[in-house]
Amino acid sequence: MKLTLAEALSSPPLNTCKIAAGFNGISNYITSVNSFDAPDVIHWLKEGDLVLTTGYVFKNEEASLIKLVQDLARRKCAGLGIKTNHLQRSLPSEMISIADEYSFPIFQIPDEQSIADLVLAVLRRILAVQSEETMEEEKEIEIYSLLRYIPKDVLENYYTHLLSPLIEYDQLNHSDFIKTLSVYLNSCLKPTETAHTLGIHRNTVHQRLPKIKELLGMDFNNGENNFKLQLALWSYQYSGQK
Repeated sequence: MKLTLAEALSSPPLNTCKIAAGFNGISNYITSVNSFDAPDVIHWLKEGDLVLTTGYVFKNEEASLIKLVQDLARRKCAGLGIKTNHLQRSLPSEMISIADEYSFPIFQIPDEQSIADLVLAVLRRILAVQSEETMEEEKEIEIYSLLRYIPKDVLENYYTHLLSPLIEYDQLNHSDFIKTLSVYLNSCLKPTETAHTLGIHRNTVHQRLPKIKELLGMDFNNGENNFKLQLALWSYQYSGQK
């Protein structure tokens, strides 16, 4: 699991910020957060960085601000948070157009909001998500340590009974429905997060899910079904199939 910009902006103190452009990129992942007031910082930024600035350095420098947005978008940064009190209270229209074109989120930070507090809040959220991810990995190791006590033929019969329609479909169509299902369940049934993990468009995930449900004859709204499928996938993976 990774922290998305939408999740970061949904909780205090970032929930006081307002998206101004690039809304289609709201599901961008945040891997780190940086604050700056110097235009040459772009060379230090990388994919997934959330960038926060008071905007003071761009006072009366509209062209530099527009170039910054282009550079951040091209580097696939997560988004830009900026105070507008130094920018006559509004963002340049060209800047908004570029952000929308690249699906690069820009949000306005309230004048009274401390940049340092925002940085700390985002870092805490990133660490919390990473901690959850570590716990998930440890959980998987524990499950595999339990599966080794189950005879191999029992495991094979179990996952074959549930997953054979997907396994056969993947083999015949060179598709990847098994992996899609695994990531979807591990992503808590979130199509957008599934798409990010698989490196595909979320519409592709939405197209695959109905077919996967049809092949399995199962509804993902049933918690017991999901547990059975997850156990079958663990058995499949433990048996060395993936």
